[in-house]
Amino acid sequence: MFPTANESLKVMSHCVVGFPSLEENEHAIDGLVAAGIRLIELQVPFSDPVADGPVLVNACVKALAQGGSFEATLALARKVSRRHPEVTFVLMSYLNPIYQYGIPAAIDEIANAGIEGIIVPDWPVEAMRPHLPHMEKRGVAPILMVTPNTASARIAEIASASRGMLYVVSRMGVTGSSTHWGEEFQTYIARVKEHTNLPLAVGFGVRTREDLQALRGRVEVAAFCSQYIEWQAEHGSERAAERMAQVVQSIQAA
Repeated sequence: MFPTANESLKVMSHCVVGFPSLEENEHAIDGLVAAGIRLIELQVPFSDPVADGPVLVNACVKALAQGGSFEATLALARKVSRRHPEVTFVLMSYLNPIYQYGIPAAIDEIANAGIEGIIVPDWPVEAMRPHLPHMEKRGVAPILMVTPNTASARIAEIASASRGMLYVVSRMGVTGSSTHWGEEFQTYIARVKEHTNLPLAVGFGVRTREDLQALRGRVEVAAFCSQYIEWQAEHGSERAAERMAQVVQSIQAA
């Protein structure tokens, strides 16, 4: 289940399927759930992840070498969605793996695997629109993205096609770098809210507890992804989950 508008801030985290290994993915997701995470992106590794920074690019490279793929993501989703029915799993992929599989068939398999939404950064709304009725029928929410450079009319068009939540890219560039949450960001969020009542998920640069505090009361979801993968790479999945638990507790206690 996706958050509702004006709900208290939720943390969404991440799994690159195949990193550190396909076997480790299940254990890592169990750790995230135990840490209190109820929104998890399952990323299909891709050889040219253009929206991702070095941490996720390196994880994708290693995941592909370990057997990560669209099919492996579906297989993992089938397992973890049954094990953790309280968690909303979202597929994050670039368009090529979905296109190669066949878009209608991919949507069916995504739904059958227990995935409730999809984020595809390089799938423009015009190209996605013919497939929206099928997504609606199968209960797969298209979560589209807007950026600070997206014109207001375009935000309205993208938001009208989105379901579940709208992904708000916090700044120009790729994932992983820090972001400032000052007046310019507040103006940007206000402009987005003029065009949608959907819950907003903010990503790109959410790395610290201070970032989460800055987002509380402004948006409904913080995508805490690259930092988690960085912890996972440096310290292992168990320690990364412990740190995520501290992150979740920090906003619950505030």
